[in-house]
Amino acid sequence: MSMDTTIASTRMEEKTQTAWGKVIGLTLGYLAVYVGLGYALIFLLFDVLLDVKPLQEAFYNLPLLTALLYFTLCVILSDLFFRVRGKSLIQACQFRKIDKTTIFLTVFVAVCMSIFTVTVVNFSSVKATLPELDNYMAWIMDKEAAPLFLLFSLAIIVPFVEEIVFRGAVYNDLKDYSNITVAILLQALVYAVMQFELIVGIYSFVSSVFYIMVYIWFRSLWASILIQASSLVCVISWRRFGLKDQLVTWGDDIMYLVAALAFTLMITGYFFLWKHYKRKYA
Repeated sequence: MSMDTTIASTRMEEKTQTAWGKVIGLTLGYLAVYVGLGYALIFLLFDVLLDVKPLQEAFYNLPLLTALLYFTLCVILSDLFFRVRGKSLIQACQFRKIDKTTIFLTVFVAVCMSIFTVTVVNFSSVKATLPELDNYMAWIMDKEAAPLFLLFSLAIIVPFVEEIVFRGAVYNDLKDYSNITVAILLQALVYAVMQFELIVGIYSFVSSVFYIMVYIWFRSLWASILIQASSLVCVISWRRFGLKDQLVTWGDDIMYLVAALAFTLMITGYFFLWKHYKRKYA
């Protein structure tokens, strides 16, 4: 091997090591900041301000209020982190217009995803062994107080701020120093850890991969916002308007069929989304 080849190989290895160092550093940095902010906010709201009864009642009756405050702060910190390095978070997110076919297929996938989720969570075996999933949904979605606030939050605000933080900031930052696969998995990991529940985190890890694929294909954060927002609105609707209870009365055998059908249609929808991406955007 010539000296020039050896030097070039050494430089390539150093670059790879540096890139991995940045990837690990960024991942741990985002986790440290987001987790630290979460615990600091919990301490402030439920320890320091414990005696402020109107505030406590608001956060108890509107559990999403805590999440909205938290993720808004995450967006602000992420934007500052981008700015101090001469980057633009808004440009990284790419809020491009998406066409009608993309919108239709994305909503179709989201509806199937929501039916699959509600069905699986209500399997008797899942409810017995993993009650955290249904409890988590009930804690957020089944509060009777301010249903319009709940719908507005889950349909617009939560998907918007979450997608900016995890797909816009974390994914794009990691993608600059690694390949797409690594960036996808690590942003999903950060998203999962931020759920602060193991089982909910595992579910969030998987859903995060589904969310980000439409973002990557159509180069617009509106696509991933749309799929998450549509899915959340449908899950609320299924729970509040009787589909959940109807599924339970049908029993596990019917729910297995419903889940299988919903999953098949969801994957089919993703296939057509991919075909649409290849035909118009690739």
